Amino acid sequence: MDILNPIIIFFVGLVVSVLGTLIGGSSLFTIPTLILLGLSPHQAIGTDRFGIMGICSAGWYKFHQKRLINYRVGLTLAIPVFFGAFIGANLVFEVSESVLKLIIIIISLCSLVFLIVDPARGIQSTARDIGKFEYLAGGAMTFVVGIYVGFYGAMGATLLLYILVLWFGQTFLESAGTLKIAALVMNAMAAVVFAINGAVDYTLALPMFCGCFIGSYFGAHYSDKLGNIWIKRLFIVLLCCLIINLIV
Repeated sequence: MDILNPIIIFFVGLVVSVLGTLIGGSSLFTIPTLILLGLSPHQAIGTDRFGIMGICSAGWYKFHQKRLINYRVGLTLAIPVFFGAFIGANLVFEVSESVLKLIIIIISLCSLVFLIVDPARGIQSTARDIGKFEYLAGGAMTFVVGIYVGFYGAMGATLLLYILVLWFGQTFLESAGTLKIAALVMNAMAAVVFAINGAVDYTLALPMFCGCFIGSYFGAHYSDKLGNIWIKRLFIVLLCCLIINLIV
């Protein structure tokens, strides 16, 4: 392997995780980069699942310091996403990627419309008393996200952000913190399954983890400098790019 490859993936992880820790989407850049560096698609996904845990770890630590994590919601959603990621990682050769892409396009379009029509959504907390139904429905949605993350993973954190902002009424900053719990669990589960199947390149996974950890630390540290309004704007731009990319 080229000696420059670990350095390249370190800096790619470092750069994309600065904003990725706030709005997700880092894997849209890291997975294609890993493929360009010579990994097979399955190796790239497995290596990415390992490396992206750097974002979850550092982000969890910093957002915990800022008291922006709702542990009751985060830990509750971590359970279904754990099993979903296990199923998705084991079905990676069975499920049609085109079907998943279509589902994500539909969800993203609906979310985009919702965020534009409701200007306060994600800016001001609209959290209400959360009962059993809310937790069960949120858990079911998170389970599906877990399957997707186990299968492919790109934009998995963004899909969790959908749920926390649109269903649980959190602000973008609150959701960026809370989702780190479920994100770490689902990525770790997927990484284990890929590792067991020999689909993790540790010579790239470890430097990617380090780059993502550092980038996420600084992104979370300066998150309140951006604030919910700018994070929402960046999130809408990311959604548009995602939709265009999937359609094309």
